[in-house]
Amino acid sequence: MSLKPLNWKEIAIVASSFRSEIEGLFVDRIIVPERERFTAGYLKGEWVIRLTGRRNEGTFLFSVRTRHPYFAYIPGKGAKASSRATRSAFDLELNKRLKGAKIRSFEALPRERTIILWLDGDLGLVLNLIPATPEALLIRGAPDEGQGPYPILIRSRLGREQQTQFTPPDGSQAPPEPPVRENLANYVRELERELDREAFTSRLTVAQRELRDLLKQCRERIRQTRIALREAEGDENWRLYGDLLKAVLHEAPALEAQGKTWVRRVQNFANGEWVSIPADPKLGPSEQVEKYYQLARRRDRRMVEARARLESLSETEGRLDRLLAEEPEPGDFKALEKLERAAGAGAPSGAGPGAIRPSKKGAWLGKTFTSKDGLPILVGKSKDENLELTFKHARGNDVWMHVRGRPGAHVLIPLQPGKSAPLETLLDGAALAIYYSGGESWGKTEVDYTFKKFVKRIKDSSEASYTHNRTLILEPEKARLKRLLAKD
Repeated sequence: MSLKPLNWKEIAIVASSFRSEIEGLFVDRIIVPERERFTAGYLKGEWVIRLTGRRNEGTFLFSVRTRHPYFAYIPGKGAKASSRATRSAFDLELNKRLKGAKIRSFEALPRERTIILWLDGDLGLVLNLIPATPEALLIRGAPDEGQGPYPILIRSRLGREQQTQFTPPDGSQAPPEPPVRENLANYVRELERELDREAFTSRLTVAQRELRDLLKQCRERIRQTRIALREAEGDENWRLYGDLLKAVLHEAPALEAQGKTWVRRVQNFANGEWVSIPADPKLGPSEQVEKYYQLARRRDRRMVEARARLESLSETEGRLDRLLAEEPEPGDFKALEKLERAAGAGAPSGAGPGAIRPSKKGAWLGKTFTSKDGLPILVGKSKDENLELTFKHARGNDVWMHVRGRPGAHVLIPLQPGKSAPLETLLDGAALAIYYSGGESWGKTEVDYTFKKFVKRIKDSSEASYTHNRTLILEPEKARLKRLLAKD
């Protein structure tokens, strides 16, 4: 159950609980606190005022987020500043005007969801904590100037038509005796728990949405692959045509016009029937046989690749179905991070080392593993998957791996900006490159790795060339492969 916003009576109780501690302290600076469990790493609309005095220090936390207004006093230095937060004109102006100012008094307006910090320099920080329209205002004035109106210097909420003066509300519209919850003494602790719940729920929602999108993409690719397989299976039996024509090359069957096409009539000695096989009038009989065999090899290759792709996509479909069915328990952030890695949803920087940033080209639907260090490892199992992984999903500073001198799997280790791959992760990636290239029995094998920015596609080819590579020489350990494949 979420933490309900404070009513006017609860606001008065919470404010009175630390009024004596906050009055007389000086503003050190105003920061946007770090919230490492949220995707952005901070919350827009939440600030901390760091306070200091001769004998003690503390932080005044407040939020004017829609549906999530709150305030609290926390002894000590409190949260550290977020390095990822964007600074708004509001908090920059607050820092400029309030730095070094002394808090003269702190009050909760009677029967209103409004509190005011009165500071030196005839300044007041007003917090309107109405859930639907919370707002922070910096006003010019002092508590002994009556009931205003006070000029508004700057405000957190921007709009087209805004008042330039603040008149304290009189409380006439407030409910007379709102209920007071029993756990107000633990309000700060409950607030932090609620923020954890909010972070978990929001990230779970994003991850599940990404998984559903992945599943939708996967099923569409399965549909397309089945169509491609049916088309390949329904293609002409080019190998039979080649065999039939090759058997009678000494007789050189003549070309015959059949409507707008040309054919050669040959006898199928297996059943005695005469067959009209399509022919290219520009090709001689021997050349036509070779053309038939080329088409047969292409048809076989299309079927093999389509079946392999269909098998891989079916495995992915099952994995995504299982992930969506196995929703992590509330508060189980480790399970949530695993879900985010699978979804490529972009977990926050503080959520763990294995967070995958989303690709602009769409999510990877092929094999994905987790290294010993918790980093994702992506593997292409076929020519099409290799091309898609390397030239659609990989980014410049991702680590790309390939068995040296042999055709085989492309392996990718996505990295966050400024990060490098630990040795254990490289060894895991190399072991997978060997395994999915069919090299379990090769013994010691060389695996090259480089940054993706040094990998280029060879023109008019499905192959890749690369430079600036380093080489690992290893023989895959059974224990390493067992650990990796168990997490598949």
